[in-house]
Amino acid sequence: MDTNDVNNYMKKVRRYLKNTKLNDLSRMIEITKMDNLGRGKAFLVAGVVAWSAFTCSFGNVNSASAAQLGLMSTATALTDSMRLGGIPYRNRNGKVVISGSASQGDNILEGCQQRAQVAYNMARANEPRITMDMLDIANRLGTSMEGLEYSVKTASSIKSKIDRKTNKALEAGETPKQDFEYVSETGDLLRYTEVVNHDEMADKVRDTVALLEEKGYTLDEIDNKYLNKDGRYKAVHLNATSPSGQAFEIQVHSQETLAASRATHKMYEEWRNPETSTERKAELYTSIKRTYDSLPLPKGIEQLENYKRAV
Repeated sequence: MDTNDVNNYMKKVRRYLKNTKLNDLSRMIEITKMDNLGRGKAFLVAGVVAWSAFTCSFGNVNSASAAQLGLMSTATALTDSMRLGGIPYRNRNGKVVISGSASQGDNILEGCQQRAQVAYNMARANEPRITMDMLDIANRLGTSMEGLEYSVKTASSIKSKIDRKTNKALEAGETPKQDFEYVSETGDLLRYTEVVNHDEMADKVRDTVALLEEKGYTLDEIDNKYLNKDGRYKAVHLNATSPSGQAFEIQVHSQETLAASRATHKMYEEWRNPETSTERKAELYTSIKRTYDSLPLPKGIEQLENYKRAV
């Protein structure tokens, strides 16, 4: 990385901070829950977050990454997990996480065409702005974001998905799509988990949709898993598209459904393994379903209708 790139970027950040209203930075601190860093450090972090979220683009990925790391190192001890555009966020447990940081060391689609890598890189570059909007929505609704470090799907996970879809097509005697097509149609390259009070799930889903649309996002789908009585899993999934055209997923959970997800994760991994026998899959499915069925129904959840945007 050219030192001049970093220096020039930092000059731009300083210029940006001079022209940024104090209440804008205060808003960033409020949204990211970074208010207890100390006034000076908190405002520096807020400035870098604002710059990263609102100016980051595919074209300035490398220099932006280096410059942000340099600035953040003077403010906090978070740099070990920082990545380009990663937004620091203090979660409900008080831990500071960096959005998308799980993909920092796992962002190369091995054996895939360049077009597939470009589609993935573009999603990563779009993540900071979308993350800031998701955090703003959570802040306004009194909800929280869980697992924000996984907001960007890792490359190895995407490659596994490509391989599964390719093998499925071959087994069906069909011609598989090209890898970049599979990447482009993956709706959860970016994904978020919004945590709400269990009984407020239906209302918070509606409120989240309203705020997304207020910000210029397009709602593509509401998938209310509670309406599928035979389904093994319970939550509400939203699929949306950002104003810049980036598709992403929001899973709306409660602490109760998240606990069920953690309790059944190993069973789910075994269930979806192609080598697991049909009989064993049936046993696992029943066990997972029983765990979710033991939870009380959130108030009014059965009145939350599914939706799919016509294309």
